[in-house]
Amino acid sequence: MADKKKENDEQMREPRDRTEELAAEEDKPEVIKRLLKYYDEFSEVKVDKLEELYDENVTFIDPLHQLCGLDALKNYFKHTMDGVEQCHFAFSHYAENGNHLFIDWQMRLQHPKLANGQEIVLPGVSHIEFKDDKIIMQRDYYDLGAMLYEHISLLGYVIGKVKDRMVPS
Repeated sequence: MADKKKENDEQMREPRDRTEELAAEEDKPEVIKRLLKYYDEFSEVKVDKLEELYDENVTFIDPLHQLCGLDALKNYFKHTMDGVEQCHFAFSHYAENGNHLFIDWQMRLQHPKLANGQEIVLPGVSHIEFKDDKIIMQRDYYDLGAMLYEHISLLGYVIGKVKDRMVPS
C-alpha cells in the first residue's frame, strides 16, 4: 500500500513527458505542432523565429506581465532567457475547442541566481487562442512564488516559514 502511494506521489510530481507523442498526432493543427517544437528546448529560443508561431498583434499574459505585439514578446523572451542555463517544457495533455487550446506543461528551469543554480520544476497550464494558423493570445498560469520567490535566499526562507505556519502539524 505504501509503495502504491509513493508511486502515485511521484506521478503527481513527474507527469509523463508526452511532447513527442503529441507532436506526432496527425490530426493536430500545424500551429500546435510548431508550439510543441518551439517550447521543447526553450533555453535555445530563437526570438527571430517567433513570427512563425505568433501573430503580429499577439497578446501574451503570464503572472509577471501582459504584453501586446510581437516585438514586445520578442523583447520579453530575450530578457527572460538572459542567464538561463537550461529551460525545457514537457507537455503532457491538451484539450482543443475550436480555436482555443488548453495545454498543461511542466517547466524545468536552471538559472545560476535561483535555487543555488539547481533545477526548478514548475507545473503550469496555458490557454492559447489561434487564428489563421498563428497564436493571437496566450495566457500562462503558474505559481510565480514556486518559480522565483521561494528560490531567492531571504525571501525563500520567509515564504517557507509562512507556509509552515499555514499547515497544521
